Amino acid sequence: MRGLVIILALLATGKVATLNWLHRTAADDIIVDAYRPRALEACGRDARRAFGLDAAAWSPDTPIRLDIGRRGGGVYLWQVDHPTWSQIFRNPYLHLTATTASFKIYCDYDVVHGTAAASKL
Repeated sequence: MRGLVIILALLATGKVATLNWLHRTAADDIIVDAYRPRALEACGRDARRAFGLDAAAWSPDTPIRLDIGRRGGGVYLWQVDHPTWSQIFRNPYLHLTATTASFKIYCDYDVVHGTAAASKL
């Protein structure tokens, strides 16, 4: 009887984990698809301003990765009253990478504020 309970608990845990994973991946795909044109435009503008890169480097098939929150910043999770807490732990960011003949350009697009920051790798 104990073995049956353990098996059922493992099956229930597997079901919850699978549904959570499916929900996360679907939500990530929806956010990336919804903000892809804006991110490509903003990153192209910032890369053109900073590095003189033309907009052709940011093609529609540019790989984009979604992250929630920004790493670093010196703010801890429990400091919810800090002015930059939302930017560090809550806001979604799209990370784009473009490869040119001589270098790679990495761009962070802030979905909430609609701003981009391009840098060389």
